[in-house]
Amino acid sequence: MGCTGLAAGITIDTRTVTGDAIAMEDVFGRCSRALYRYFVARTGDAHLADDLMQQLWLQARKSRADIPESQYEFWLRGIAKNLIRSHWRRRARRPANVPLANPELAKALADQMIQGEAPAEMLEQQETRDQLLLAITELDSEEQQLIVEHYFHGCSHADLAECTGLSPRAVEGRLYRARQALREKLKHLVE
Repeated sequence: MGCTGLAAGITIDTRTVTGDAIAMEDVFGRCSRALYRYFVARTGDAHLADDLMQQLWLQARKSRADIPESQYEFWLRGIAKNLIRSHWRRRARRPANVPLANPELAKALADQMIQGEAPAEMLEQQETRDQLLLAITELDSEEQQLIVEHYFHGCSHADLAECTGLSPRAVEGRLYRARQALREKLKHLVE
């Protein structure tokens, strides 16, 4: 089983840009799936997510200032959060199908994950799955991708190691840290 897009992203023509612009575009390409997932989770609409991705790209291209390369993803996530807030402010209300954070349920789910695996009946509930999705999309792109590939697409540690160029042991360690980060995001999930 191969990985379904660990290195995939948006292809960007870099013939006309140099230096910092190329670095920002590389980061954008690497974390574009995570950002897209973030938009879909908060809007429930793939077409709107596409539009928001374009707005994100345009704002990032226009306003990149003296941001260190190590901070690009964090900066892009801040722009994405502002785009979502602006979108819902303009609309004046959210449709019923868009999940909202439920801090009590998210904390209960995090507590279950600390004690072991969450019970299957809990995971079958749509509201629980919504809270997981909201928390997963708060993770950085690497953590998010590891969790999605391993738990949703069934990639083994060996498959992930092959795709990432890491050892299976390193993948196991990163997955452990990603699960820890997910628990923390669940504990502090607020919209």
